[in-house]
Amino acid sequence: MIEGVTRMSFLEALHDRVLVCDGAMGSMLYDRGVFVNQSFEALNLTRPELVVEVHRAYGEAGADVIETNTFGANRVKLAGFGLADQLAEINVAGVRLARQAIGVSGYVAGSIGPLGVKVGGGGATTTEAAESQFTDQAAALLEGGVDLLLLETFGEIVELEAAVRAVRRLSDLPLVAQVATGDDGLSLDGVTPEQFAGTLSVHGATMVGVNCGPGPAATLETVERIAAATDVPLSAQPNAGGPKEVEGRRLVLTSPEFLASYARRYVAAGAGLVGGCCGTTPAHIARIKRAVAALSAPRPAILVPPASA
Repeated sequence: MIEGVTRMSFLEALHDRVLVCDGAMGSMLYDRGVFVNQSFEALNLTRPELVVEVHRAYGEAGADVIETNTFGANRVKLAGFGLADQLAEINVAGVRLARQAIGVSGYVAGSIGPLGVKVGGGGATTTEAAESQFTDQAAALLEGGVDLLLLETFGEIVELEAAVRAVRRLSDLPLVAQVATGDDGLSLDGVTPEQFAGTLSVHGATMVGVNCGPGPAATLETVERIAAATDVPLSAQPNAGGPKEVEGRRLVLTSPEFLASYARRYVAAGAGLVGGCCGTTPAHIARIKRAVAALSAPRPAILVPPASA
């Protein structure tokens, strides 16, 4: 932050109003000519101006929270591109670029995604090893100076719990834990919203929510189920929905106006942080901002202290 400039903390702002998060990063980079066979996170070092351009577009659309371009910047995924030894550099740069774009008026969320391998239960890595991987990434994001940490698009709760534990051993910053569910609201490992809402908050999540997965309608149903099972604030960042077959054409029918209409319903269900995921754009975020601007924050947020190591 600039010396002499003060602002509300993320939790104070969450008490005060509904906060709007940004939308998709990957699809925005793809639309700018970045091929999918490379590390999008490495662009923090090789094409920083491109990353800032996307961040800034969301800030100009009204996003209060900008996620770092670090979703896959864990050692496991970076190793696939020969970049494991640049983990700290990529994550710290991701924070710097997000801060550069949003300035002192918004909040930078350190994005952490799943490892991309099966965790526990005879999978490719143990929960203990997974915790170590998440610890490395979270430590780098904290070094960069994030305002909060956002764990997103986790399909399996055992892995998300490992990530929550790793973060909580390092920091008491606000922590958002988001699950990617199916149309039925279940995680990939079959855990219900009622179950994961309770366990994630017990492990130390400040907010629990849904991102990616199905489109806006199914996301609402899952948010409502989470709301009935926990008192912590909620978050919702749905996809723009999958393409539909319309007279021989495959079209994505989730317009900015349609998604914004659901954003108000997410808030009514208890969400204090709303935004978008895959396929959403600054146009979606701008409409969401207008839709929720006059709404009050639905639930107070309580800071959860870090667990003992």
